[in-house]
This record gives sequence, structure tokens and C-alpha cells, in this order.
Amino acid sequence: MIPHVGNGSLYYALTKDGGYLKVVGWGSFDKSSSLRLFYNQLLSSGIRRLIVDLQECTYMDSTFLGTLAAIQIKFNSINGELKVVNVSKKNQESISTLGLDKIFDISEQWDVSQYLDHLAPLDRQALRKGDTSLIMLEAHELLIDLDPRNKAKFQDLVDYLKEEIRHSSPNDGRH
Repeated sequence: MIPHVGNGSLYYALTKDGGYLKVVGWGSFDKSSSLRLFYNQLLSSGIRRLIVDLQECTYMDSTFLGTLAAIQIKFNSINGELKVVNVSKKNQESISTLGLDKIFDISEQWDVSQYLDHLAPLDRQALRKGDTSLIMLEAHELLIDLDPRNKAKFQDLVDYLKEEIRHSSPNDGRH
């Protein structure tokens, strides 16, 4: 088992076939920026395949799942592939509750041994509060777009985040 820092960590490996991401501990909002950056690095390297391994993932919040959904949609638009593997019953429930089982290619069991000798920590991106709010807003708006049932769960949060972003804009003199 890989040790994790705080409530969770992300590890990655690159092969000639694609990228590999291992979520250890919590997949939460504070990792969403690093996840997006990693995806953009894959694209700029010409990589169109990503395996997301949840074997050691104990929890995923809606922002992290919404960010993964956004990556899935982007991969679909370029004929890329995102595969979510080694999904526990608990993580499957989190994915299904948000309606993301309709868009993710999920495998309960997947051999990831080829990646394990090449793992490196994915640097955590330091986020300003405004960046966190924007990432959370984008993730939750997407979740609502993907499954109408999510509106009841997240509309109040979306409204709050929009208001927070509006009030924290650099034009209002606050920092």
C-alpha cells in the first residue's frame, strides 16, 4: 500500500500506451486542480488514454467526480479513452448516485502491475480560494447537466459558489 499525505494523494505513471493515475485515500476537491493539470499535460504530450485506479481510494467527493466527468467528456470529444478501474462497491455507489455510471467505462478488476514500478507523486497544485470555487462550480454545473437528479442535490451550492465568485472578483477592491 502506498502511504498518503493528509486525506489523500494522487500518483501517476506514463507508458507508451497512456497515462495511469492512482487515487490513494480521498479523491476530493483539493486534488481537482492537479487532476485537470495532469489531463492537460497528457493531451499536450499526445496521450489519449488514461487509466484511473481507485483500488486504494476510500472516498470521492462530488467535485472530484465532476472533474473526472469533465475529463471523460473531453476524451470522448477527441476519441480518447478514460477507464475507471478497481472500483469498490462504495465508489461504484458514489459514481452511480451522481449518474456517472452512464458515462464512465468502469471495471471492477484491472491488472495495473505494469504501472506500479513507475509511480511518482502528482504534485498538489496550490489553489487560491477563488480558483477552488471556480473548479467546484464547473464540476457541479456539469453534474447537474449530466443528470437532472443532481439539481436537487447541488443547485444551492452552485448558487452559493456563483455568488461567492461574483463577490470575490478582483474588480471589487478586495483581495
